[in-house]
Amino acid sequence: MSTVESGPFIAPADAEAFAGRLFEAALGTADLLTVYIGDRLGLYRALNGREPATSSELASRCSINKRYAREWLEQQAVTGILTVDDASAPEEARRYALPEGYALALTDPESPFSMAPLARAFVGCALALPKILDAFRTGGGVSWSEFGADAIEAQGDFNRPWLLSSFGTEYLPLISEVHQRLQSDPPAHVADFACGVGWASIAIASAYPKVIVHGFDLDESSIEMARRNASDRDLGDRTAFEVRDIAKSTLEGGYELVIVIEAIHDLSRPVEALRSIHKVLGPGGCAIVADEKTGDTFAAPGDDFERLFYGFSVLCCLPAGMSEQPSAGTGTVMRADTMRAYAAEAGFSDVEVLDIPHDLLRFYRLTP
Repeated sequence: MSTVESGPFIAPADAEAFAGRLFEAALGTADLLTVYIGDRLGLYRALNGREPATSSELASRCSINKRYAREWLEQQAVTGILTVDDASAPEEARRYALPEGYALALTDPESPFSMAPLARAFVGCALALPKILDAFRTGGGVSWSEFGADAIEAQGDFNRPWLLSSFGTEYLPLISEVHQRLQSDPPAHVADFACGVGWASIAIASAYPKVIVHGFDLDESSIEMARRNASDRDLGDRTAFEVRDIAKSTLEGGYELVIVIEAIHDLSRPVEALRSIHKVLGPGGCAIVADEKTGDTFAAPGDDFERLFYGFSVLCCLPAGMSEQPSAGTGTVMRADTMRAYAAEAGFSDVEVLDIPHDLLRFYRLTP
């Protein structure tokens, strides 16, 4: 009796383990999506630091339907995010609370443990999936604006905690000549290219009271948010934000420092953008570029950070970078050698990897 080979045999234990892995991923996806609901509707903030709430009380606090409030509260308690005082009590009498430690991750955008932006980012990616599928078929891309406000805000809020707590007060002081110039007269001028919603500009203006910061981004909604964020912190007199494509910039020179935070890998034309940066630097100036701290070479399977980088690359960064043609098609996983090659082609004479401690980002100093 003959048999037909249909492919490699998968041992039942392996299939079972892989099915279990995907099941756990499904539970995690449900957690992220319901965290998104709690974040966007203000449900966690309504519980943070306040008395535990019944579903009716939470509905009243947040102006939502009480039946939906009860279902969300029950789900959050079952998945272990919220606590419930008495699970055996009648539905309407159960009182739910947000643990203090979890509140740091879910309600404080400047906490180093902030995770709500992760939920917003993946929702933005999910909403763009039909366009991403089309990009896979055609070789086109998905513009940053097509990912929506969730993705745009999430991008800024990912970096917001370390930018506001460490960038100007800990990281830049490690670069002694940059730190000294930003403290000196005449006031230094700094350009924040691909500034997003402005947190890096705000961090520098807050840490260095003499500095003037100009932020540039091609996304109009990001620039509007950057202006509001700076105004809210009374920094509108020393910060200015403008819609501008840095790869096509006609900006003239004179900046002592240019910063680019987690953006070079997103650009369709990174070399052209770096040429623009080279052009605007004044004598003795330099550029500080922060981008993903990828492995030096491809390895599979990879660690959790590399998995995260590739996930975002497939779902967001590569499609965004391919939205304009011709495109370098870099993607999130831009290794240090690629950054060095781009900078050399743009005319920079030296690329130094700085000894700045960060789990996810690598910092480069580019010297003309």
